[in-house]
Amino acid sequence: MELLSNQKTGCLCEINSIELPHPKKIKLLGLGIKSGLSVSVLRNRGGDMVLAFGNARVSVGRTIAHLIKVTIL
Repeated sequence: MELLSNQKTGCLCEINSIELPHPKKIKLLGLGIKSGLSVSVLRNRGGDMVLAFGNARVSVGRTIAHLIKVTIL
């Protein structure tokens, strides 16, 4: 498993686990980000990351992205 924050633009990956405190994990769930979700990295320029899944586009901060473990598809 790798960290979401290390993935390059254009990478397709599946979220395996989210290692965040419960309140922050609930906020991600509200945005549709959960374990088992396949996401595409639209932007990773060292600051925030923009992820795409389905018709949604979500910006995730570097600190949170560093705590999400993924598998590259």
